[in-house]
Amino acid sequence: MISLQSVSKLYNEGRPSETTALSGIDLEIARDALTVFKGPSGSGKTTLLSIIACMARPTSGRIYVDGRMTSGLPESFLAKERRRTFGFVFQRFNLIRGLTVMENVLLPTAPLGGNPQADIDRAAARLDTLGLGPKANVAVEHLSGGEAQRAAIARALINDPPVLIADEPTANLDTELALRFLDIVAGLRAEGRAVIMTSHDARIWGSELVDKVVSMRDGRLDEGTS
Repeated sequence: MISLQSVSKLYNEGRPSETTALSGIDLEIARDALTVFKGPSGSGKTTLLSIIACMARPTSGRIYVDGRMTSGLPESFLAKERRRTFGFVFQRFNLIRGLTVMENVLLPTAPLGGNPQADIDRAAARLDTLGLGPKANVAVEHLSGGEAQRAAIARALINDPPVLIADEPTANLDTELALRFLDIVAGLRAEGRAVIMTSHDARIWGSELVDKVVSMRDGRLDEGTS
């Protein structure tokens, strides 16, 4: 589904402070699979995740999503690709305080100009699936950590993207909630979605639910990639 060919990323290119974040990455990521990037801080895993998700551009190399080359697209087309293909769950969830769960979940639908009632119905169905139906009209600052994570997942899926991107999604959760997250991911994979995440958490990349572990060090794929 996603193919990376000789992808490199430099920051401050051509300057004395030039830094190589990624170097010569070749990688295939399958549909219907859970792929986890692991490695120490500074290994390049978050940069790689951002480039795959069209949030940053590679300095060199090519990226294909379902056969479409995304690495050379103009910004306006990249924005469309992000909205069409990817849903995002961030480490601190980035829910907007003062808005209800339902209002947060509906935010990604605004740029698409669809049918508002259909969007609400779809959001309600997703919240019910995630056990958050009764919390739909609760302000997000009153949610527990696990509830906030599920709200973030519902928001990421509201536009029905085929790929879920998650950056350290269990970093602030206890073991029970981390395992609950894996159960949710298993359900998303069963729906036919690809899930790609970064994690320092051995509970995540050591799980039998993970299809592929991509080990990184110093901007390169490590020998531990499996």
